[in-house]
Amino acid sequence: MATAIDMKSQLDSFYAEVRRLANAQFESPQYRRLLSIPLTRERAQKYVLQKGFWNLNRRDCWGFAQGLAPMDVKALIWDHELDELQGNKERGVEDHYSLQVRQAATIGLTLEDFQNEPIADETRACIYAWVHLVKDSPWLKSVAACGALEISNSSEWVDGGGMSYRWGKKQEAELGIPFSKQINAKEHAEVDVQHASILGQVVDRHCRTPDKLDLLMEGLTESWSLDRAWKGVLAGMLEALPGPKA
Repeated sequence: MATAIDMKSQLDSFYAEVRRLANAQFESPQYRRLLSIPLTRERAQKYVLQKGFWNLNRRDCWGFAQGLAPMDVKALIWDHELDELQGNKERGVEDHYSLQVRQAATIGLTLEDFQNEPIADETRACIYAWVHLVKDSPWLKSVAACGALEISNSSEWVDGGGMSYRWGKKQEAELGIPFSKQINAKEHAEVDVQHASILGQVVDRHCRTPDKLDLLMEGLTESWSLDRAWKGVLAGMLEALPGPKA
């Protein structure tokens, strides 16, 4: 059995590796490709419409993870999902899917556009892969696979901000939409700092041996692998549309 000193060293190494991997997402070819594509309104629309399916998949995946987790972790996930599913009355924010739809009006989209958008084959493959990963893994791996996407969207873990912040600033620079008007991007740039803390709470409560940390790391790395594939899919969709006129 690992001693307390051994576990402190392993925990320090674990958190350092989580931070390294979260930052490495933004240096991957898929992320760099997606973030380098010049935006048009049509490209921004395609991005957010297909990402809508991914957002709904996040709710499915956290639900599967909650079902597998012990009672105290179910409560942590419950608190996390309250923001996503019903919003936050204190901050005057509606549920996050509705928030996304409302922000999409800045690029000319309506709720009907989301309802009428067909899911792309590649999008379906990615979200089915996440469901399989989360539903059919041990609970620690399942929770980590969900938490990975909160961590890599958190400015506390990622230098330069997560994807919500970076995409919002990209739309501000290339489409002229002020970041302050991008209510969904602004909300997630803020709340995912708190949401990412689930991992640390799970570690504190349930991971006192190296094999438990190994399960968490498996969930993180496999989820981030799927996320890189997903970003490549989105990049391909955007590149298939006409770019900005010279």
